[in-house]
Amino acid sequence: MFIIPALGVVLLVAGLVLRARAKTTPTLAKLPANTGVVVAVAGVLVLALGLLATITRATTTATHDPELAVGNCVTATDYRGAQIGKIRPTACEDKAAVYELAAAVTNGATCPDGKLEDAAYFVLTDGNHSLCFAPNVKVGDCYSMQADVNQITPIDCAAKSAAGVTVQIGGRFDGTTDTGKCPIPAGATVTPQPARVVCWQPVGTPS
Repeated sequence: MFIIPALGVVLLVAGLVLRARAKTTPTLAKLPANTGVVVAVAGVLVLALGLLATITRATTTATHDPELAVGNCVTATDYRGAQIGKIRPTACEDKAAVYELAAAVTNGATCPDGKLEDAAYFVLTDGNHSLCFAPNVKVGDCYSMQADVNQITPIDCAAKSAAGVTVQIGGRFDGTTDTGKCPIPAGATVTPQPARVVCWQPVGTPS
C-alpha cells in the first residue's frame, strides 16, 4: 500500500532537483523550462492519491467486522442469526458465548466427528459452507435446550424454559473424550476437536 506514496515522493524530489539544476547543467538546460515543475507537481499528485488510498484502506480494515476463526466463541444471539460470514467473535470467557468454533468446512464436508447432520457439534450451514461449534459451557450453569432446534441458550437455573428443557452442566472435561467421567454418561456429548466432554443433566439432578 506504500508503493504509490513512495513513487510520489520520488517524482517530487526528482522534479525539484531538475528545476534546481536546469540553470547550471547544459544538458538539462535543453529541456523545457518548466520540466522540473511538471515532474514535481506530478509527484505531489501521486503522493496525495497514494496517501488517500492508504488512509481509505486502513479505515476500511479498521471498521470491517473481525473474521471468525477456529477457537473463537460466539453468543447464542449471534448463532441464532445464522448469517455465516457475518458472525462476530466474542470473548470465550463471556457467559453468553456458548459456542466455540471447532471447524469451518465447505462443499458438504463433515465436522471433526465425521458427521454434519446429527453431529455432536452445533452446526450452521448455508449449503456451501458449514460451521461446526463445540459447546462452550460452564459447570453449574443452566441452559435451555430444544429437541427440534440445534441450539442452546443460557438461562437462570431457577427459571423454567418456556421453549424447551432446562439442563445444567454437571461437568466439563477438556483434553479427553471419555464419557465415563460424567455422572450420567448417556447424557454426555463428545467433541474430538477440541477434545471435550460435556455432562448435561436435568436441573435438580445431583452432580
